[in-house]
Amino acid sequence: MLLLILKAGFKMNLNALKKHKYILKIKKIFTQGISLKEIILSAALGSLIGIMPILGVATILITFLTLRFKLNIAVAIAFTYVVAPLQAILFIPFIHLGEKAIGIKHTLLTFEAIKNAFNSNVLITMKDLWLEIVCGLMGWSAIAIPIFIFIITFKPKNIKI
Repeated sequence: MLLLILKAGFKMNLNALKKHKYILKIKKIFTQGISLKEIILSAALGSLIGIMPILGVATILITFLTLRFKLNIAVAIAFTYVVAPLQAILFIPFIHLGEKAIGIKHTLLTFEAIKNAFNSNVLITMKDLWLEIVCGLMGWSAIAIPIFIFIITFKPKNIKI
């Protein structure tokens, strides 16, 4: 019985929270003057660029692309930061996928080795790992391009924000 009362109270508080003026202001920022398709494209673009295996360029690239394609920059950057942990998780798999696509020898790099190298000196690490970064971009492109083409052709119907 107590559980039902708590559930009902939580549901009422959640509904009240959805109508709270600060929540409505935040929602307005993320949905200002754009269609649902543009919000979906902004989220997809932010997610895809956010997992790109080049550290430190996501925000600049997202800003340029959202301005170019007239998408919602707040949504795109928010999704870039939401998927940032995936960038670290997928860094090595993208390198391996790119190596297979290019046909070069498999590298024995680990995430820890790359992390330690970046902690010591970023520029020297970029110079030493340029081939791995190119392979990572190839692996990321092999996945990101088809996904983005699918999202561009996606036609949302009866979806309400």
